[in-house]
Amino acid sequence: MGSATREAIAAANATLATQSTVDLATGEQLLAAALVVTGSHELRAALADDTAKDADRKGIVNAVFGEYTPAAKAILESLSTSRWSSEDDLVAGIEELGIRALAASAPKGLSIDDELFEFGVAVTSNSELELALGSKLGGVGGKVALVDSLVGSKASEQTVAILKALLAQPRGRRIGELIRYAATIVADEAGNGIATITVAAPLDDDQRTRLESALSKQYDRDIRLNVIVDPEILGGIRVQVGSEVIDGTISNRIADLRLRLAS
Repeated sequence: MGSATREAIAAANATLATQSTVDLATGEQLLAAALVVTGSHELRAALADDTAKDADRKGIVNAVFGEYTPAAKAILESLSTSRWSSEDDLVAGIEELGIRALAASAPKGLSIDDELFEFGVAVTSNSELELALGSKLGGVGGKVALVDSLVGSKASEQTVAILKALLAQPRGRRIGELIRYAATIVADEAGNGIATITVAAPLDDDQRTRLESALSKQYDRDIRLNVIVDPEILGGIRVQVGSEVIDGTISNRIADLRLRLAS
């Protein structure tokens, strides 16, 4: 991500924070806008053209997305009048703000990141389900219907909206990556970080507390744990925070040893 993109997203986040009303519709509309912009090279180029006047780009936003909520239009205007490192970054920025808006619209006490994590575990533990949702051959309508059948009545409207939008526009990302990406944004909107922990056996409460405390101190922010129990790693622990991975599992050490012996 280039510096221009980082500044653009920061400005849009500031705009989001100033909105008096950010509801479910605002987040859904921003995610829908990302899909619209992706599907039109002309629109994408026009909104990402930093040589154009701000008034002209705002005019395009109002012409195309004029029926959106005031908050959604304000955020799209902020995004469209910023400089971007690439047109693809603009699309990613709209998508990120859509997820953030959905997180901001959630009722107090609702853990969207927990719901996303549970869905991700269910998918990645079932190869047929993972293939059905991740295959390029499957139609978007079928994948959306599958999400409805799996979590439609069990998860929040915010979580369902995020899942449907990401499956409609994966942009080359695998389902596990999509879930981690969305959960990280949701947690960040709440001022937290997420660590995905893979262990061979469940952690007890004391182990969770000590690990959360250590990671929170290391990353200088509150860290929530998503724990995956995988007996195949044999022992040890694998920690992923964002793109940073620390793999201290026994299975990884054995694989590393085999590579050294073979070289």
